[in-house]
Amino acid sequence: MDTIDQATTVCLDCGQSFLYEPLLIGSHDFGKTLHPRCQDCEDAFARAEREREETARRAAAEAAIVATLPPDLIETDTSHPEFNAALWRAMSAWRPTADARWLGIIGRAGACKTRCMTLYAARVIRYGLRISWLTAGRLYDIAAEYRHHDDKIRTLAREAFEDAKSAPYLFLDDLGKAEWSTAFEARLFQLLDHRKAYKLPVIYSSNVHPRAFEICISDSNREPLIGRLLDRTTIIQL
Repeated sequence: MDTIDQATTVCLDCGQSFLYEPLLIGSHDFGKTLHPRCQDCEDAFARAEREREETARRAAAEAAIVATLPPDLIETDTSHPEFNAALWRAMSAWRPTADARWLGIIGRAGACKTRCMTLYAARVIRYGLRISWLTAGRLYDIAAEYRHHDDKIRTLAREAFEDAKSAPYLFLDDLGKAEWSTAFEARLFQLLDHRKAYKLPVIYSSNVHPRAFEICISDSNREPLIGRLLDRTTIIQL
């Protein structure tokens, strides 16, 4: 391999001559191939490439938001007089920590719990993290379909459940509104236990405090489920 001190070539973009360092391998000058642009044009090309990548990243994030979150809540107007700005400020300030990786939003219907969760979920997606969004009703359906006789239905249910277990963030909306069937309890426990063990954040909403679920849950699952919902969880009580 031979090198020569300097040579000139024409910039691919601006057409001006510039100096470059040749890199000869046999009879081919790879230096000319490696440096098709002058420094100014190379810097401009790199900036444009970064902008293209950022634009593509943002487009992918917006597509993920539309595909994942409730369509009628994505465009929530935070300046609307009926929007719960206080809840949104509290949620915006929350970050998962070693002492409190989970967040529970507890309060009456119509308090903008789901709207604020949607805004937070959209923010997480824009940061580049994958989320899973489940309602309690959807988790009930997954639990019912988990052992369905139809292969396709069973496979889709199991894929959705595995995604909820492993996603960097899980948003579980309207907990307590689904029937507490044996299958639902089992899947909910498995989901919460896995995410607690692997320190994966969960944000959930409910109209009532988890202690109110005591009358609905079977004896064997009552304390394990409620305990996981409350353990190292920041509760925002509306």
